[in-house]
Amino acid sequence: MQENQEQLIKTLKLYVPDLWSASAHSASFQHTRSGYLRNRVSMLCMVWGVLIVLWAPFDLFFLPEHQGVPAAIARVVLGLFLFTIAKVNNRQTSLHKAQWCMALMVFGLNVFYLYTMQILNYPEVSSGFEYGYTLLPILHVAILTILPVTLKESLGLLAMTAITQIYVGFQTERLFTPEHIADLWLQNVLALMVIWSQLSKLYMLMRLYRQATLDPLTGIYNRRMLLQLAQKSLKSCEAKDAPFSILLFDIDRFKRINDTWGHSAGDKVLRGFADFMQTQIRKTDLFGRYGGEEFILFLPRCNGEMAEKIAERMLTSIRQLELPSGYDDSTLKITTSIGIATNSGSDTLSSLIERADRALYECKDSGRDCCRFHHVGHLYLGDERRRAMA
Repeated sequence: MQENQEQLIKTLKLYVPDLWSASAHSASFQHTRSGYLRNRVSMLCMVWGVLIVLWAPFDLFFLPEHQGVPAAIARVVLGLFLFTIAKVNNRQTSLHKAQWCMALMVFGLNVFYLYTMQILNYPEVSSGFEYGYTLLPILHVAILTILPVTLKESLGLLAMTAITQIYVGFQTERLFTPEHIADLWLQNVLALMVIWSQLSKLYMLMRLYRQATLDPLTGIYNRRMLLQLAQKSLKSCEAKDAPFSILLFDIDRFKRINDTWGHSAGDKVLRGFADFMQTQIRKTDLFGRYGGEEFILFLPRCNGEMAEKIAERMLTSIRQLELPSGYDDSTLKITTSIGIATNSGSDTLSSLIERADRALYECKDSGRDCCRFHHVGHLYLGDERRRAMA
């Protein structure tokens, strides 16, 4: 029972901030969601734009000429506006721009609603052709169901429609009539269902993202995602002629921890080390599990000298680290070996990692709990010894 409660609390702490605001999302997840959101917003604009324009002949046929013509023109203008948003939205890649396109879409729909209400002299009918226009706010709320947005984003979008409908209520002097209150109640109930659907989609997207990109034990980037992000970061640094360094960590004598204390204690050491490292790095750094007890820290805009200083600082901090063993109040102390490599300008990500790996083996041959830097062309006798043994 206690374990279930702890798991629930852990899940809430993990997902509630993410469901509230995009500011809590990692840069990689923001990029993933921006693509997903971009496709949905563009599709919605295209479909809704076509449907809006196709209704124009009905305005001309069923409404008086002084109302039908302006309404039809407004529909065409709105359709073109939505098509433009879809076109612009497909060209961008950032989440911020996708959010702006989404807001512009909702804004355009509400402007159209206000304009048509004014053309129709704020109709009070409860049936007939004009009644369909009074239902537009409900449709504007309903179409947002397909978007995987945060609660903060959802409330902002829904607020535009709510303010518009309240303004129309004031203009018709029916804001506090039973009929209008019933409409607002229906819209609020629908809004809650929409929010629930939006957050459910966002929650599922986050879960799938975490399962695909994060190491299940430590909660940091897994090898596949780490190398994918590092490749992009390396290219970005090369384009800006900025340095790029790698720190390859290996927890010393990790097998002895497993053999002495058990694999459960080993798992706690891995989680504790990962949690500690995340408190020591910059937001622009990339840290993840490379495999087993090996971890990689990618340092954009960091040259070899800086990387060595960082590694020395890490070694000192790790020596002072005390990690729970899982038995009573006893703790474990660990040390690490760190291999360092810096982009020479002609390196690939694979060659950088390979050089850092050779530097890591030199650390092991030198007694562990140290760091070594290998530049391009660095000769290490241990490499020849291992080749001979192989």
